[in-house]
Amino acid sequence: MGLGKASTAERLDADAKRFIEAVQAELKAAKDDSQRYKRITEEMGVIMGRLRDERDGYRLEWEAASAELRRLTRPRATPASGNGSPRRAGNGHDGSALKNTPRSALRVLCVGTGRDGTTSLTRMMQEVFDNQGNGDRAVHEWASGELNELFCQLKETNDSGFEDQIRQTILDCPHACVVGNGYAAVLPIIAELLGDQVTLVHLRRRDRAACIASLAENAEVAPENHFYYANSPAAHRKRPTAFHFGEMSKQQWLDLPLTDKFGWYYDKTHALIEKSKGLFPNTLSVDTEDLALDSVRAALAHAAGSSEAPRAFHVNRFVDLRHVPAERRSFVQRLLGQLDVQKLAHDDLYGVRQVLNELIYHLAHFPDEAPGALDELRWTLSETYRLLDHRISDVRELMERVGVTPETAAPPTEHGAPRPHEGARLNS
Repeated sequence: MGLGKASTAERLDADAKRFIEAVQAELKAAKDDSQRYKRITEEMGVIMGRLRDERDGYRLEWEAASAELRRLTRPRATPASGNGSPRRAGNGHDGSALKNTPRSALRVLCVGTGRDGTTSLTRMMQEVFDNQGNGDRAVHEWASGELNELFCQLKETNDSGFEDQIRQTILDCPHACVVGNGYAAVLPIIAELLGDQVTLVHLRRRDRAACIASLAENAEVAPENHFYYANSPAAHRKRPTAFHFGEMSKQQWLDLPLTDKFGWYYDKTHALIEKSKGLFPNTLSVDTEDLALDSVRAALAHAAGSSEAPRAFHVNRFVDLRHVPAERRSFVQRLLGQLDVQKLAHDDLYGVRQVLNELIYHLAHFPDEAPGALDELRWTLSETYRLLDHRISDVRELMERVGVTPETAAPPTEHGAPRPHEGARLNS
């Protein structure tokens, strides 16, 4: 090989070597950049998580400060004059017709449309009270149907006697927490009577279309509480409509498709709640889809005066009632629709309590005015007694096997006897 050819080959080798080294350097730099980017991304995720937590904390503090400001600046009702004349409410209503009953126990009022997590929210609030151990109760849809009916009658007749009944119902509430629909239209009255002691929780399902579809389906399979909505002879209890608020005629309302009716109902319910928030010293807004969030559960506990957040509850939402006989749908819906599968998996007695509670409720509300219904009720009660008595004998036999008798068993509490790890152990 000549000198010129050798020089050319060496130069090409040197160029190739430099090129390879340059590529390797670029690859190394790219790898370093990738690792640095990954590290930066991970750090940003941590920082964003902290910022979201701080944001939620600031939001809760802001809501608490805003509620306190409203409480301090809210006009107080004028006390009764010394001449003994009855005090009139802000709307001119004479309160003298109300019975002198003990002050309502209501402290937390959670209002939504229904089909938006009210049952799960009820379970969560009850766990807050159970953790406190004070015996308070959270109740789903307490008097909601009655209040809906009374509001409609008030609007249709302009008879102030129905407003007296609304007021008396609210004052007679024996529960610390009430969750459900049926309260949005009467929130001004609730605020006037109990506003200083009640925290208003606004529950909203963000998925409007899904909520409306669920409401419509529920009205079709369980029409009892959907008069003016469901086209069924079984619908007998009224529910507020657009014509009760002067937004359309009664005939225009009746001509609407069911989904349009519930579209109006969804929007109106939330509008009424928003409008009434300023009447309450303490309010909290919760989206159904966020019920499981730590910050939301902590805020719900705080609303009930506790620092111990409840667990997230998910009740049995998949109950298809289309193939259940119409006269049995209400019972089946109450029994299965409120069944907490999570609790069923961890508490051997929960299922027994749930079924017995719903059975007793069902029999206590049996339609005994129908022909032959009273005889059927008597037979059902007798068979229930025989069944329970028979199973009690089986329970006694099992108790004897493990050396415990009813006389030595731990005394029952509201939710049954304490579990062994709570201090009551079976004799070995």
